[in-house]
Amino acid sequence: MDRKFWYGLLGIALILSLGWGINEYRQAENLRLTTENQNQRAFRDLASHMDQLETDLSKGQVASTANQKVLYLSQAGSNSEAAMKDLAQLPAEDNGLSYVGQFLNQVGDFSRNAAHKVAIGSNLTNEEEKTLADVHDRLLSANRKVQDLLVRVDTENLAWANKPAATWKKLGFSKTQIAEAAAEGQDVQASSVRSGLDQLNASLQKLPPFSYTGEFATRSVAEPLGLPTQEVNKDKSLEVAKDFLNKIGSPGVNLEFAGVSSGPMGGYLWRQGDISLTVSKRGGVVTDYSNQRSLQERTLTVEQAKNKALSTLDNLGWKLVPTSIEDYGGYLRLEVVDEKDKVRYYPDKIRLTVTLDNGQITAYDATPYWAYHYQRKFSAKISADEAKTKLRSGFQIKETRLAVIPVLGNREVLAYEFRGTYQGEEYLVYINAESGLEEKIQRIIKTPRGEYLQ
Repeated sequence: MDRKFWYGLLGIALILSLGWGINEYRQAENLRLTTENQNQRAFRDLASHMDQLETDLSKGQVASTANQKVLYLSQAGSNSEAAMKDLAQLPAEDNGLSYVGQFLNQVGDFSRNAAHKVAIGSNLTNEEEKTLADVHDRLLSANRKVQDLLVRVDTENLAWANKPAATWKKLGFSKTQIAEAAAEGQDVQASSVRSGLDQLNASLQKLPPFSYTGEFATRSVAEPLGLPTQEVNKDKSLEVAKDFLNKIGSPGVNLEFAGVSSGPMGGYLWRQGDISLTVSKRGGVVTDYSNQRSLQERTLTVEQAKNKALSTLDNLGWKLVPTSIEDYGGYLRLEVVDEKDKVRYYPDKIRLTVTLDNGQITAYDATPYWAYHYQRKFSAKISADEAKTKLRSGFQIKETRLAVIPVLGNREVLAYEFRGTYQGEEYLVYINAESGLEEKIQRIIKTPRGEYLQ
């Protein structure tokens, strides 16, 4: 009897183990499919907005009247913002798609600046018209590559993910080589959507910069305003990297040196499995970090994950406030900014990705903060009550604060930020705290994932 009992018990345990294993496999497969679908949807949205952006710029060049030019250039600005949000939903590897993002940012910024100039009665200069043509030519080429990838998705069932690195190495043609070949102008067939975007990113990196620098261009500052002045060596950068990883919850025990990046924000690159990060040569600070680990089942609420991320930032020495939170199911996208003496400094921001399985920060981009942070000397010359008189009648105020914002003409201003509603829709209206002029209006769009600005 005892033997039969134990055999039966072992049989039940085996069945339960098999059931648990099958369930775990199904959950992992469902998560993989969900992630793949999210990536494909974001890519389709990116392709759609880039196509419309190229069309708007094309029409903006041809338009002969001010009204038409303002219309198409304004639409180009809106579509560039939409394309950048689509791009932000795609998972980053290594240094991500920073040059694609920078390009879209500059296209949109130039378009909005040009639209504003025409709207107030000025004509574009010959140099600006030439820049517009240059912007369109580059966008036309980039859009063709994205649309070709979309066609291959529909006709060849092209997958999102790259083939495993080992397979490429056996063929003697790694992913890095593919990107480099594309950057040199060689015609290389992308093996996936991601590798195609990597090729596009590499090719944009090789192009000379626009003569137009923009209102708030990222990763293209001539001289970082926030980085400490002293330079660090490789050994010191390793210490900084390990300290950062320990505080963020991913101890750096086997970090491998991966080279040195160039440019004003250049630094030492370190990797460990799914982890990569950059420590700046100047200042010795972590400018970007990424952990491409697999996501587990969601266990945290948005508020819990946000608080865990803020606690981690506090441990890193940051006292920042969240201004944007978007929920993507398995993770959050956050933007946090500097705030001192009740004044928010929107240029000085850090972008984060926070998982909803344990609240860990798995992506961190402090480039805007280190690029634009400096000691400002603004002072308000009008009161908040005086600024309120500049608002449209019927605008219902919900919140008021002082903020430093970037504006057209590559400038920053101190402004009163009024959050409120008008005819059922919510807006942010910025009134210059020195001159009383209305500087900017942004509409707040609410979606199931969170709020974003338009």
